[in-house]
Amino acid sequence: MTTPDPDRLHALLSEVDFPCGRAELIRQATAHGADDSTLGHLGAIPDSTYPDLEAVTSACARIT
Repeated sequence: MTTPDPDRLHALLSEVDFPCGRAELIRQATAHGADDSTLGHLGAIPDSTYPDLEAVTSACARIT
């Protein structure tokens, strides 16, 4: 699985009110037209609360 582009993640998650959980990240990404690969990455990150976009990007980068 290819890691989502950080700029694309930023665009997809620009309206997220951090901190937030995985479900909200997926909801926002879906609402902004995320592709299946990006949604797969977001679905595979730990079900946790993320303080900011950098934490989300880092979590996605750890998914193989």
